[in-house]
Amino acid sequence: MEDESSETTSAPRGSVGNEIFDQVEKLMADEGLSRTNAFQRLSEMTGRRAGTVAANYYRVARQRGAALQPRAPRGSRSGGGGRRSPGRKSARASGDVEAALQRATASIQELAGLVRDQQRELDKLREQTELLEKMRSLMN
Repeated sequence: MEDESSETTSAPRGSVGNEIFDQVEKLMADEGLSRTNAFQRLSEMTGRRAGTVAANYYRVARQRGAALQPRAPRGSRSGGGGRRSPGRKSARASGDVEAALQRATASIQELAGLVRDQQRELDKLREQTELLEKMRSLMN
């Protein structure tokens, strides 16, 4: 029985990633594509998913010491799919929570101030309405 993965096992480990990196770099240089567009184009050409192409590209780029934007910590990705141990909190996560609580508190205090101002204005308008009603009754 033939092994379907014999083609991938005959290539030296890591060669696919290196090939992807070189192909993406070539597409960017030859066609002036952005990385994202190069990932998509290579995805269409090879039948690999664009995310797989990107993951291989960035893995090899980091190995080669390429200047890339810093990666986001796993816990800050949307969807909460981080790989943290249960009960373990990072300083950044607790700092983010603390900052969010401070912003929420400040917003609530600002809102409370606005409600108080509105209440004072309503009280003033009620007094003026009462005075107007008294003047109206005197004129009639």
